[in-house]
Amino acid sequence: MMFDIFNEDWALTFATIEDIFWFLLLYLIFLLIMAIFLAFAINLFSSAKNSGFGSVFLTSFIITIFYAIIFLFLQGWLAWIIVLIIAWLIISARHHIGFLGAILATIIAFILYVIVAIVLGILLGVTLIVLPF
Repeated sequence: MMFDIFNEDWALTFATIEDIFWFLLLYLIFLLIMAIFLAFAINLFSSAKNSGFGSVFLTSFIITIFYAIIFLFLQGWLAWIIVLIIAWLIISARHHIGFLGAILATIIAFILYVIVAIVLGILLGVTLIVLPF
């Protein structure tokens, strides 16, 4: 039954309207950061189409919607695997870089994000990302 696998814990974090607005603000920041790094990574491919920031922003928006829907019903490694495969399919289809190109663009965007987060963390004296290694 659908309600047995529905993750109800996410809704408990929104006690006030202010909590909802903070969540939406963080979502928008995450979306912009994802679009910036993904646009840079996609522009590295000479065969990429629709590589303007607006098109990449729309791609990022679609991916985050799928991310939210998948993690609403599933958790753990299975959810991550499903989200990554869907993201690679979306990037591949929208930007015509192929499935392996989408994987490579995602890896490049993630590496750029980690580098920028570490450098900003060092400059600001805060921890922006915690790496598992």
